[in-house]
Parts: sequence; structure tokens; C-alpha cells
Amino acid sequence: MKLKKTIILLVPISLLIIMVACRGGGTTVGHHQEGVISSEPKVKPIEQQNNDTLKMHNKHSSLFDNFAHKDIVILEQPYEPGETTKAELEQVIEAYLGVKNALFKDDIAGTDKAVGKMSKKVAAVIPNKMDGKGLDAWHSHKVLYETKLNEMLHVKGLENKRSYFSHISEIMYCTIKSFGLKQGKLFAIFCPEAFDGKGAYWISDSRTIQNPYLSSKMPTCGDVKEEL
Repeated sequence: MKLKKTIILLVPISLLIIMVACRGGGTTVGHHQEGVISSEPKVKPIEQQNNDTLKMHNKHSSLFDNFAHKDIVILEQPYEPGETTKAELEQVIEAYLGVKNALFKDDIAGTDKAVGKMSKKVAAVIPNKMDGKGLDAWHSHKVLYETKLNEMLHVKGLENKRSYFSHISEIMYCTIKSFGLKQGKLFAIFCPEAFDGKGAYWISDSRTIQNPYLSSKMPTCGDVKEEL
């Protein structure tokens, strides 16, 4: 008799335990539980995406604000040039990279040759289909390139040439940003030790640091500040 009573009492208790376990102990597919990886894609909320965009804009603005020269036009919204003009502008970038590489090697003859080539590439840009702010920005950049490249070519000594290169690098940054050139393939790099601690920027097509200002003295001085 006692055994029957015990069994009768245990049955509802066992059922209650099973029901609680089913409700609270299981895992729901697609939601994060402790020790379980969620299968839901990690999509940022719209507010977070907007904040990320704002941070990138602020980063771009703060980098430009640190430039030694404030007289360079930079468009907040990139202007899309025609394919031919875009290709010509990107040849200017390639010529610039040649100047940077020659300075890194302390090659004064190679630097002058690369500067001459860059001057020709700047002159070869024909902005046939550009207008408005895009055309005004390029005309402004072109005048600065022509002036600084000419001065860099005729000044004596690598250190003096490097000083002009720092200005040309800032113009180059503004050209790249203003016309959306070679996106994701270039890097703005800053060396705080250049020019006796004043610091200077340059543009590179690699994250590998090859300092055109300090070359053999401090060849790896610099940090990537922005991926362009």
C-alpha cells in the first residue's frame, strides 16, 4: 500500500520536472545562449552604420587638418571624372610613386627624372568632361603641382627636394580623395620624425613602410593613418 502511494506521488513530480526542463533547459535555434554560437548574421543597426560613416568622415577631416599647407582644395563628395580623365589622373599617381621610391633610395638623379615624368603626366590630364566643382578642383591642383614640381626639380640637395615632396604629397592626397582614385589600393602614411620632429605625410601603394624623408636613417619610421 505504501509503495502504491509513493508511486502516485512520484509520477506528478516527475512530470513537473520534465516540463520545466523542456521550457527552460533547451536552446532556440538562431539565438545566443550561453555556450551556443548564434546562427543569426551580425548586421549592424542603421544607427551604428551611420556612426561608422561619421567616424570615417571625421578621420578624413582630422587628417587634412593636420596638413602643413591649408591652401589645397579638397572636395567633400568625390567627383567622378570620365574614364579617360580618370586613367590620366591615375598615371599622375603612378609618377608620384616613382618620385617617392627614388627619394627612399637617396637617388637624386632618379628623383629628378621621376619629377620630370610626373610634370609631364600632370600636363597630359585633359579634363574634357569635367565641370563645376570637379573642374575647379583639378585646375587648383594642377597649378600647385606645376609650381611645386618645378621648384623641386630646380632646388639643390635631397633634403630641399624632400621638403617640396611633402607639399606635393598633401596635394596628391587631396587629388585622390576629390576624385575617388584607386580606392582601397593606396595608403596615407605619417612620419612624426621627419623635418626635425615637424612630421610629414606621403602616399604609398603598400602598407610596408619605406620612408622617403629619412630613408637610410629611419627607413621604417611611419604609421598608416588612412586607407584611401
